[in-house]
Amino acid sequence: MHYLAMVPPPLHVTYIYKFQSMIDNKFILIYTWSVLGDIMTGFFKSLNHKSTNSTKGLNGLFKHAALMLLILTLYPMLDLLEWDTMADAFICFYILFYVVSIIENLGQMGIPVPDWLKKYIYKLSDDYNENDFTKKK
Repeated sequence: MHYLAMVPPPLHVTYIYKFQSMIDNKFILIYTWSVLGDIMTGFFKSLNHKSTNSTKGLNGLFKHAALMLLILTLYPMLDLLEWDTMADAFICFYILFYVVSIIENLGQMGIPVPDWLKKYIYKLSDDYNENDFTKKK
């Protein structure tokens, strides 16, 4: 009888526990806020440039939702397989891309971005601005 107490829970139950524990995960929290920040800065950028487009906005929201669903499904699986470091690296990768997108949006709205940072972000670099200027002529 004492051996029954040592039986691990079924895999789907463990997955649900891992999924529930994501609410306290700092990487998930930062990822969620970076997605929301990217959506908001993208929306304000479209208002600032007077280029608000419902089709483009909905496509963006669908992409964000699909990526969020992928991450919220895959992260607990990697955690369940005890690949915590891989899961954290996976989500940090996407956090980095969202932060870059937020900085791009802010820079394109005219909010000052430090020069040392501009040279690493293509959409704010001189090369991009020169190519964009020649396209408009």
